[in-house]
Amino acid sequence: MNEPLLKPTCESDLVDAIASCEHVVAIGNRTKPAMSPGSGVTLVSLSAMTGIIEYEPSEFTFTARSGTRIDEVRDVLSERNQYLPFDPMLVDAGATLGGTVASGLSGPGRFRFGGVRDFIIGCVFVSGDGKVIRSGGKVVKNAAGFDIPKLMVGSLGRLGVMTELTFKVFPKPLSTLTLSVACESYTQLIDRIQQAASSRWELDAIDARPNELKVLLRIAGPQEANQAIASEITSRWTGDVSELESCEAFWHSVTELTFAPHRSHVVKVPTASTVFSSLDHHVSAAGNVTWIATDDVTDLDAKLTKLGVPGLVVRGEWSASIVGKIHTSHMSRNIKTAMEPHGRFPG
Repeated sequence: MNEPLLKPTCESDLVDAIASCEHVVAIGNRTKPAMSPGSGVTLVSLSAMTGIIEYEPSEFTFTARSGTRIDEVRDVLSERNQYLPFDPMLVDAGATLGGTVASGLSGPGRFRFGGVRDFIIGCVFVSGDGKVIRSGGKVVKNAAGFDIPKLMVGSLGRLGVMTELTFKVFPKPLSTLTLSVACESYTQLIDRIQQAASSRWELDAIDARPNELKVLLRIAGPQEANQAIASEITSRWTGDVSELESCEAFWHSVTELTFAPHRSHVVKVPTASTVFSSLDHHVSAAGNVTWIATDDVTDLDAKLTKLGVPGLVVRGEWSASIVGKIHTSHMSRNIKTAMEPHGRFPG
């Protein structure tokens, strides 16, 4: 990569950097390189704009600079038994807060608590015309103004360069327990996912490995309550349920996207389908998200285009962040034009 690289150390430097460049792509630690392609652009790294600015454990909120690594945030929150329940992705790989918001990635915990969009409550960003815009707030109950922070989730750097982000957090559960449910067929696997999702068990996560014909259920809460729910699930599907001993390693393979280490790319697809049965894939969020590992993105691109669904290239280098069917709307184009009329950021 030979594109010019700027590393502003403060907000005013970032404003100057954006104003001085015709086309800008913001980057963090580049854990998701396909989302920040560089060709004829100036890369602006937020790697020098890091650190937690405010943390109010009693208010369950924190504010940090966008270049702050998620693992740093995780460690600070953990000291107060708090966490981000949406299971941020690629934490050990070095993902930053800004990259997490821009990519809109959430892990298995999104099933019960919602994704990153449900936990961001404020942001500061620099627009394409060099203005510093503050939106949202630093308290959980904040109904003032248009909710721009949520608009930045999944924006892929198209609307502005984020400098500060405020999140709400939750208390960590007292304990967790993961059950593995063996299935006889793909049909039964889908049926059991649906049964689990509509049950009264209030599961923490519902994922599946279709190629292995097993459903993974994570239960979170007081240990006695977890065991009671586990007993009920075991009674429902007698003989097919076992407690997963290596649960931490399993969920790590999901959030770090290492479930198919021999595959070079992982693509997020907002659907589950039998079309993917021949591929290495992991189904998350009770069947609403499929992570596909592949060495042949071109072939996957063709499959997704035929299905009419998009895919987000999350792991591995590729020439475009989105493959398959790209959906656009008048609303999204109007928002892009209104927030970034100079066309400095990716289209």
